[in-house]
Amino acid sequence: MPVTSAVIDNREAVRTGLVAELARRKKESSGFRVIDIGGRHNPWADEVTDAYIDVFQFETEKQLYVGDINDEDVWREVEKDGPYDFAIISHVLEDISYPMTALRWMPRIAKAGFFGLPNRHAEFANRVSDYWVGQSHHRWIFTVVDENGSNLLRAVPKFACVEYFNEGRPGPTGSNGSNGSNGDFGPRDLPWLRPELGDVDHEFAVRWEGPIPFEVPDYTLDLSQQVDMYRTLLAGGIEDPA
Repeated sequence: MPVTSAVIDNREAVRTGLVAELARRKKESSGFRVIDIGGRHNPWADEVTDAYIDVFQFETEKQLYVGDINDEDVWREVEKDGPYDFAIISHVLEDISYPMTALRWMPRIAKAGFFGLPNRHAEFANRVSDYWVGQSHHRWIFTVVDENGSNLLRAVPKFACVEYFNEGRPGPTGSNGSNGSNGDFGPRDLPWLRPELGDVDHEFAVRWEGPIPFEVPDYTLDLSQQVDMYRTLLAGGIEDPA
């Protein structure tokens, strides 16, 4: 199963556990190599990392590939030295314009890996400000769903209409939060949302091995369809704790 696990757990525990696991595997196999994609801003796994990919040049004793991971050129360069045994990409996919390139290329440059992501509950929580939900610079929201018995990574674009679900702010003009009123788009609550999981300490941790099955919904949606997409396509994530 290519997406082998998906959980929401304490961020520090997830990272500490992964570093310990990779340190053990490197001790067991001297040729075990780890690559960190976009880790310059917070190299929390540096002690077990052998190489970095980053859009910026920075000072490091490790192998460094410099390039934009939205494009394929840097991936082709890494592929020449691969495959690495394990790839880490932490809090990067949600920020970039086209994460699908990385999702297609990571299995070509590494045998297995880890995604660290904001969980979907955090993207609809007022954790930074009452004026917006989630982090305003994020472009994508991720979840993992069961698709016919297999785990599927779903990448949903973060449109501006996520603010429709910001219950800390007034609704659209003429809207009272009920169906059918003056251009309203339905209830402003999300049945699947668990606000207690919306703080920064709750990491969405995904492990994969081999090809990564993923899907991206249709971009060409009108506003009401975009709003409804967050009710339906983000429901049922297997990562939620009991």
